[in-house]
Amino acid sequence: MEGTVRSVDLDHALVDVGIARGCGRCHEPGGCGGVNIASPMMAATRSLRIRNTIGARPGETVDVVIEEGLPLNAALRVYGLPLAGILLGAALGVAVTSSGNGDLLAALGALSGGVCGALVGRRMKGLPGRGTPPLRLERAVGGVGSCTR
Repeated sequence: MEGTVRSVDLDHALVDVGIARGCGRCHEPGGCGGVNIASPMMAATRSLRIRNTIGARPGETVDVVIEEGLPLNAALRVYGLPLAGILLGAALGVAVTSSGNGDLLAALGALSGGVCGALVGRRMKGLPGRGTPPLRLERAVGGVGSCTR
């Protein structure tokens, strides 16, 4: 996403970036209209404090890039680990049951497995870069709205 450097202090830059406002067809006939309900409460821009490794100066247009693989990794931790815990917990609950209590133990196993999976996912903070900030600055190459990737 493209942003404008507002200020620089030491080795960080304060970058103003535009907030995406829905699908791009929200206000057209047949568009989703989903963003309309929240737009009175939303700001048009957001400021991000990012390490300034490129020596950007105030007023300069830069690209704010997220670390590759981070969105997929986050989705797997947030959704995949609890889901795996639910399935594994339910299977264990059924496996240890005697006749008649299978549903109850499967439900308890699924619940405890999901909670354990969520807790493990929360403990795995920062895995992709091992402490590396997830956002970085790059020099803007194209014009406004151009895609260089």
